[in-house]
Amino acid sequence: MLKARKDRREASGSSPGPGNIDPYANQLDQVGSRKRILRIWQNAYLSRVGKQVEFMQFGADGLRPLIWLHSVEYPMSPPWGLCVDAADAGFSIVSVRRPGFGQSSTATDLDEETRILTAFLDEAEFENAVMIVEGTSRPVGLRLAQSSPRITFTVLARPAYVAEGFGDIDPWFRDLILQTMQTRAGAAFSFAAITQLGRTSGYQWLYENFLKQESDSHYIRNNGRDLAEAWDCLRSIKTETFRREMKALEPDPALTPGALEGLRGLAVIGADTPAIWRNGFEEKSASLGIDTHLLPSGALFTLYQNPKALFQTIAERC
Repeated sequence: MLKARKDRREASGSSPGPGNIDPYANQLDQVGSRKRILRIWQNAYLSRVGKQVEFMQFGADGLRPLIWLHSVEYPMSPPWGLCVDAADAGFSIVSVRRPGFGQSSTATDLDEETRILTAFLDEAEFENAVMIVEGTSRPVGLRLAQSSPRITFTVLARPAYVAEGFGDIDPWFRDLILQTMQTRAGAAFSFAAITQLGRTSGYQWLYENFLKQESDSHYIRNNGRDLAEAWDCLRSIKTETFRREMKALEPDPALTPGALEGLRGLAVIGADTPAIWRNGFEEKSASLGIDTHLLPSGALFTLYQNPKALFQTIAERC
């Protein structure tokens, strides 16, 4: 169990002391409606690296840990109903706010982010863990999957290794992404433009108009509180973090043909993902040597819409 301090609303400015903290308010015997919000964020101080990581843990001791790394566009834990399904399938969700998000310490580059998250896994003493790696967390997720013996199976979800000219997203948004990757000033302008759009048009509009999939829109409309928390976290990150995240969309020199043949895991994508990205994903995965799986619905929010299919797929492979 992690050495942690409670939710940031109760945290002081001093370093936390030792002590075992249960995943309080997340126990299955407190289950009410599946949409009830019971998840509690905690802060773990990592003495080895002198950094802090914000995390949410759901599920009783004894369940297999499932480490969840979010992507830049949705820095939120999985929905509460998914956490319940995970526990039913034998997993305890450990959702991690990656460096630079929420109360987690910032990281200057991929190497430092890897060190921070490795220390988090080690100090928590996780064993035989499954790891979910979403979108732009793919670079650090692969580093952890290939270096940490605590991770024994990895799911690359929407792994952002195929841009394909950014598919059919609106040109204005494509240009903002390209500008972000080119210069720091471009990243600052793009991030300011996105947050301003969130204020004027509403962050729900931004999420619904990214891929324009009805299945995603259904999730957005029915998970307002989660969406609000995710947006609040996203708009508060620093420009450096935003730019580093978006650079995950650039070609990765480490992903050469056959690079993932030895990885114990698979890559997944939603059935409603635009065809240009879905086809490119399957071709790239085949080149890398990793098996793929298509979840029944969704695109941006496919994992959250298909928890039972997700956990069944994991169970069949590990």
